[in-house]
Amino acid sequence: MPYDMVSQVVSITTTSNISGASLSEQSGTTADNRLVSIKTVTDDGNGHFAAGLGTVDYAGKQVSLKMIEFDRRTEAYRSDYEDSKQFSVATGDGTGVWQDNGKKGGSYGTASVGEEMLGGSSIVARYRVGAGVPRSHSETYKPAEVTMDLCPYTSQRIVEGSVQFRWMGQTYVDSEGVIYRGRTDTDPGIASGKIDYEAGIVGMYDYVVGGSGATDFQLQSLWTQAGQWSTASVFFNTDAAPLRAGAGGFVLTVVDTRGNTLTANVDAQGNITGSHMWGRVDFSRGGVQLMFGDFVLDSGLTAEDKAEWWYSATDVGAVQPGRIWRPWPVDPTTLRYSAVSYIYLPVDVTLIGIDPAALPSDGRVAFARPGDTCVIGITHGGVQFVPEVGQTFNLGHQRLSFVQVLDAATGAEILTGYTADLDAGTVKFTDLAGYPASIKVIGRTEVYRQIAEVRIDGKVKLTQPVGYAFPAGAVFSTALRFGDRFARVSRVYDQASWNGTTWYDGLDPSKGEATATYRHNDFPIEVSNLGAITERWALRIRQDGSTFDLIGQHLGQIASGSLNVDFAPMNSAAGAPYMRVRAEGWGAGWVAGNVVFIDTIGAEAAIDMVRCTQPSSPAGIDDRCWIVQRGDVGRAPEASF
Repeated sequence: MPYDMVSQVVSITTTSNISGASLSEQSGTTADNRLVSIKTVTDDGNGHFAAGLGTVDYAGKQVSLKMIEFDRRTEAYRSDYEDSKQFSVATGDGTGVWQDNGKKGGSYGTASVGEEMLGGSSIVARYRVGAGVPRSHSETYKPAEVTMDLCPYTSQRIVEGSVQFRWMGQTYVDSEGVIYRGRTDTDPGIASGKIDYEAGIVGMYDYVVGGSGATDFQLQSLWTQAGQWSTASVFFNTDAAPLRAGAGGFVLTVVDTRGNTLTANVDAQGNITGSHMWGRVDFSRGGVQLMFGDFVLDSGLTAEDKAEWWYSATDVGAVQPGRIWRPWPVDPTTLRYSAVSYIYLPVDVTLIGIDPAALPSDGRVAFARPGDTCVIGITHGGVQFVPEVGQTFNLGHQRLSFVQVLDAATGAEILTGYTADLDAGTVKFTDLAGYPASIKVIGRTEVYRQIAEVRIDGKVKLTQPVGYAFPAGAVFSTALRFGDRFARVSRVYDQASWNGTTWYDGLDPSKGEATATYRHNDFPIEVSNLGAITERWALRIRQDGSTFDLIGQHLGQIASGSLNVDFAPMNSAAGAPYMRVRAEGWGAGWVAGNVVFIDTIGAEAAIDMVRCTQPSSPAGIDDRCWIVQRGDVGRAPEASF
């Protein structure tokens, strides 16, 4: 306290109010004639100081005190005229005499000091700690988002507007991707979370804690539907083909599952490149094979990447060293392509013999279909050599389907002079009469299977395993199935005469029947699967009445016979007769010009071959094909020829 500096107390003033607040003041001068004033102020218990000097915040422990006063007064001498000429003036008559003008000097009075500054460093506060007073305080807290999986057992998409669940005593519903609580027909409710309809995940960021805790959950409504599927590979054919090769001949775009548009780049060889793309275009047939993904370095993959379904350590380096294929799924419904194709002018029907309206514009026809029979085979042998009688040639493969001996110079097939063992894969030569200087022996290993599926990328799935390790170069062929086939005679009738060129479908009414008749019921015409062919035959009696000529509608006259002996004309291509006509069936009464017509049907099936060549300049080697007719192994009893 500054009391030790006071040499004389000049006054003590105390002011108090009714409420208990007080203000006291002690004034004095120090030894160096400084005026010192000490004031003591107390509050009224309600936070108010006396004389309006300030306030007290008990709870906040803060004091507001006025340190400056503007009402100080002091005694002072007032001089209204400070210049001497204000007290006397010259008379003005030129004598130099001064006279009093009647004005007086100043007087003593009070004057305002202006302000009083209290010394802040000399403040001493005394207070008493009271009992604690409760205070209210508010604080905003945003809890962490709570994630809930509403569809843990399905990958289907949630139907928008179908979700309702009760959690910790509150009911929540969804609308346009937002979860609301307290939503009614008239109240929009409070946005409490968000929902991912594709993943089935709900994230709650504004919720009320209650009920029996966070496990108090009840799913009241939720619908799901199959979502749009994605893929990482596509195979398809363009609507038109062939396509123009090179830039601009084929352009493709597709949107991936992240919303990015991918564009395919195709070079002149048909290779497809681009962002997350790898594939090929077959310009000739319009086939497109496209994979979506990237070859990524195995060393750059994380543990999470290697836990994905597409990763397999055995696939690393299978295509590119140190890399593995990582799929990049796309939305197939967004795939769009444009292609430039060639068109062909129509061909005259009379030139090709069939109506091409039902054929594709490029003449290509699908030859493999589900349910068809296919033949997978490869040819062995073909080495030129000089044969010897008794020599056994081993093709080096067992269980062959057939063996051929060919003239090494011309390629003509040799049918005699050897025996073949298909199971052992050997050929033994027994007679070399008429053989050329050198020959070749070829054999075929074949497997017959049924086609289960034909894919758009050209791959074929079979109903059974192949069962044989065919090397590269094996040929996939299709087989036309004709069912059970057998040779037979469909019709036998006689006619009085015939001009030798006109073939009627039955009896010529202008000629009529012959007097004699071949007794076909008693002695039927005999045919075999090996020798018979599909043909219309005519046996025309000569002038002598006992001999006849065999004339075929397509083969012409090929043989002659007699009514008195059995007639069996040989089919040299098969090594068996076309038919056998018994002598006992002729009877008597035949005259010159009478004809017996015989219609035979062979066991082989008719195949139409059409080769269409588009107008162009020839290039490359000639085309060729190989057509083989096959049948099951014969079982006894069967015909001897």
